[in-house]
Amino acid sequence: MLRLLFLLARLELTEEQERQAVALCSAIDDWAELVRLAQDTYLLPIAYRHLDRLAPPALPPHTMAQLRGESLLLVADNLQVAAEQKRLVHELLDPLQVPYLFFKGPALAARYYDAPGLRCCGDIDLLIPRDRLVDLLARALQSGYQPSEPPLLTADRTALEFAIDRKPIINIVTPGGVEVEVHCQLDKQAALYDTEALLAAREPLQVGDTILHVMPTHELFVYLCLHNTRHYWSHLHWLVDLDALQHHPDFDLSAVHACARQRGLTATVDASLELSALLASPDLDAAAKELSKRGHALYQACLATLQGGLEAELALRRKRPAPEFAFHWQTTMRYRIASRLRRWVQPFRPSYFDYASRPLPPSWQWLYYVTHPCRKLRNLILSRRSRS
Repeated sequence: MLRLLFLLARLELTEEQERQAVALCSAIDDWAELVRLAQDTYLLPIAYRHLDRLAPPALPPHTMAQLRGESLLLVADNLQVAAEQKRLVHELLDPLQVPYLFFKGPALAARYYDAPGLRCCGDIDLLIPRDRLVDLLARALQSGYQPSEPPLLTADRTALEFAIDRKPIINIVTPGGVEVEVHCQLDKQAALYDTEALLAAREPLQVGDTILHVMPTHELFVYLCLHNTRHYWSHLHWLVDLDALQHHPDFDLSAVHACARQRGLTATVDASLELSALLASPDLDAAAKELSKRGHALYQACLATLQGGLEAELALRRKRPAPEFAFHWQTTMRYRIASRLRRWVQPFRPSYFDYASRPLPPSWQWLYYVTHPCRKLRNLILSRRSRS
C-alpha cells in the first residue's frame, strides 16, 4: 500500500512508474485503508489525479467516487488557504510595508505545481524581521485576527514584546479561520539562517493580482530537506514538493549543493535526494540495497512514521540530538552541546503565561524569573497529590 503511494507522490509519472502503479493496485485488498492513509499523509488529491487517469481495473467505482469527493473538499480548503494568504498581503503586509517572504504551503504550490489546489496546505508560514513583528501582530489583532499560540495574546505592545522575546514563532488565525505561523527566524537557534540575508535575497512571485515574496528555488530546496528530515518525511506531499522543485525550470542542482555547503547541510540534502530517488523507483527493493548508511537511516525513519503515525514520530523526536536535526550525522558536536545547554535552561525561562497571569512593566519583569520556578514547583506538587 505504501509502495503505491510512494510512486504516486509526484506530479508526473513515467511509463514504467505507471505500469508498476497499476500492478500494485491489483494487490490492494483494503481500498478504504489506502484512502485513509493518503488523506493522513496529505497526498489524497495528487493520488486521485493519478488514479483517475490510470483507471486501474482493480480500483472499485465506489472508491473512485470517494476519492473524487474527498479530493474536491481538500482542493476547496487549499484554495481557501491561498485566498487568506493574499488577504494577509493586502490587509497587513503591504499597508505596513513589512519585508516578508512566504515559504512552504500555498506559495510553494503557486510557483511549482501545475494545479496549485492539489497541494494540501494546512497553514501559512511567514518570515518577517524581528523588529517588525510587534507592528504586524498589533495591527492583525486589532483587525479581526485571533491569537492562537500563545492563546492569551493581546494587541498591547508590551505584551507582544514579551511574547516574541520568549517565542520565535507566534501563531495567529485569519478572519477566514486559517492558521498563520509568523516566524522571525527560520531555525530555532538562529545558527543556520540569517533573517535579514534571506529577506534581501527573496524573489517576487506574481499570483493573480498579488505579488508574493518567496525564497529562491535552491534556498527553498535546501530548507525543505532540513525541515522534512527533522520530521522524518512523515507526510508524503513533501515528496511531491521535492519532485516539483526538481522539475521546475529554475531548479539548478549545482546551486542547491553550493547552498547546502554554505549552510552546513550537505549531509541532509544528500540523504533527502537519496530518499526521493528511492521512493520514485518502480523496483523499491533493488534500489534500497544501494542506499548509503545515512540514506538507509532516513528511509527507515520515514517508514516508521508512516506506519506508526504521530506517536511514532513523537517517539523519534525524543531521540533528536538537537531541535533542528533528526540525526547526529546532520550536525556538529558544538551545535549539539549548545542545543543541550539551551534545553536545560529553557524550563527556567518565564513563559507568556507568566505575563498574562500578572502583567508587569518591563522594569519589573525580572520578577518572573522568581515566580516562574515557584509556579512550576507548585503545579508539580499539586499534580503529584492529585495522582496519589
